[in-house]
Amino acid sequence: MIDEIVLKIILTIVGFIVTGILGYLVAKLKERKKNDRNIEKALKCLLRSSITKIYYEYVPKGFIPQYEKENVTYLYTQYKELGGNSYICQIYPEIMNLPIKSN
Repeated sequence: MIDEIVLKIILTIVGFIVTGILGYLVAKLKERKKNDRNIEKALKCLLRSSITKIYYEYVPKGFIPQYEKENVTYLYTQYKELGGNSYICQIYPEIMNLPIKSN
């Protein structure tokens, strides 16, 4: 009889501990996902800023160096993979249509 009571107490305590640990892990996972989303948003913003800077530097000149054209392609590819869909989708073709020329 006492053995059964002790076993029930132990199982109850273990249940509380496991539930607490699982709750903690779920909370940490949610926090990590939120941080990952914030990092993704910040990265998308930096990519958008870099592409915009190149646009305003080279479109007025009417040409772009080969290395910058390749760089914009890499930036744009990553931007799109992160779900970017702002005005960058309109200025990217303008950049890509610029003739290649050395500075």
